[in-house]
Amino acid sequence: MRWFSFITILFGATLLEAGDLLNVFAVTGWYVRPSILITLLLYYSLVCRYDEAIVTSFFIGFAADLASHAGVMGPHMLCYGILGVILNQTSQMIIMKRAIYKASFVFLAYMLAESAANWMENIKLGETREDMMSILFLTALYSAVISPLIWSVLSALSGWSNIQKTRADWTYH
Repeated sequence: MRWFSFITILFGATLLEAGDLLNVFAVTGWYVRPSILITLLLYYSLVCRYDEAIVTSFFIGFAADLASHAGVMGPHMLCYGILGVILNQTSQMIIMKRAIYKASFVFLAYMLAESAANWMENIKLGETREDMMSILFLTALYSAVISPLIWSVLSALSGWSNIQKTRADWTYH
């Protein structure tokens, strides 16, 4: 894997998440907008080797913490890192050929990771929002809808980042 290309893609996705550009596509009064980082997490967790998946998952979680508006470091890194490792370990059983499978996994992964990260942020900050589950649900749904498009862009860039290899070439330690 070419780490420079991964960092470049991650940096661009983090800027989109943290910035106001995605607000152009925001819906509802809560400004629900898609999460690009969760699709990155699933993509890199499923196509990378184990050691690369661990590093990329924690980097993506760190980027999600940086892009978060809560200002708490750690919850996303922990949740995304654990989820990425689990997804990589089960990637032999997960086949992501159809867009509906990709969207379903993005929806489930976002709900799991963000619910846990939100719970940890609430413990750390001591404040809760009544409408947080509605926002999480709508963001997960929105992210799931656009995830096949992002997935296809990442697949097109995978030759550039040198990560698409057959599983027979992988060696596990």
